[in-house]
Amino acid sequence: MVFPRVIATDLDGTLLGLDGRVSERNRRALSAAVAAGVKLVLSTARPPRTTRHIAAQFTCSAVLCGNGAVASLPGAEPMLRALEVATAGDVVARLRGVMPTVGFGVETGTDFYHDAEYRLAPWMSRDWVREVVDSTDSLLARAKPITKLLVQAQETPVHLLHETAVEAVGALAEVTYSGGSGLLELSASGVDKGSTLAMVCERWGVSAEEVVAFGDMPNDLPALTWAGAGYAMASGHPGLLDPALGLRVAPPAHEHGVARVVEELLS
Repeated sequence: MVFPRVIATDLDGTLLGLDGRVSERNRRALSAAVAAGVKLVLSTARPPRTTRHIAAQFTCSAVLCGNGAVASLPGAEPMLRALEVATAGDVVARLRGVMPTVGFGVETGTDFYHDAEYRLAPWMSRDWVREVVDSTDSLLARAKPITKLLVQAQETPVHLLHETAVEAVGALAEVTYSGGSGLLELSASGVDKGSTLAMVCERWGVSAEEVVAFGDMPNDLPALTWAGAGYAMASGHPGLLDPALGLRVAPPAHEHGVARVVEELLS
């Protein structure tokens, strides 16, 4: 492969260790890449409010949040790729038809709202919640723009939930997941980590062959397959390690896997 002009990395399960922090080795390696002229892109399912403190540790050329729905570049207003309210209503109706006990949440790019059926994960601070809305209809009316629609069916294996949702939603939205049991993430049709990374790289005049990408979960797959060199973390979702996908494998996240690949590239 050619020396990369762009390195794009996921955060949780990829760049971050088990403690949720950037290791010193990962920080040094990516900082060295930036010093060598490489553009660094952080790409995450997280919203901007829980990403800023990580991005502040680097000189980033772009920070992509909400699985590509929010793209922030230095000196420019964030670009939002939102799900239309009417479409979100259709999606909710279809999902309620196949998942009778389901809760919904909405990320707007700045705030998080959820309906009464949605249950916060133990790690999620209530301070992050702008408002709890009685009905899903009211949720969609109040929480705008819809950068990410979260669908929660507690205690349901996420791969089964994903299969059911994809069949029900069809082409109305992108359906993926980045975590464990019972939680799906939906974006506008065509909006994912890969398409937004491609959009940003086109602005820079960078081809896919000049991009190295790292990730560990199904929501990372569009970016990993678009990049000239996509690295799945050895500690990540087993589906990404299928040889048929043609991805490279980076060492586990808790063993500074991103740094070890970047160090080799720089050498």
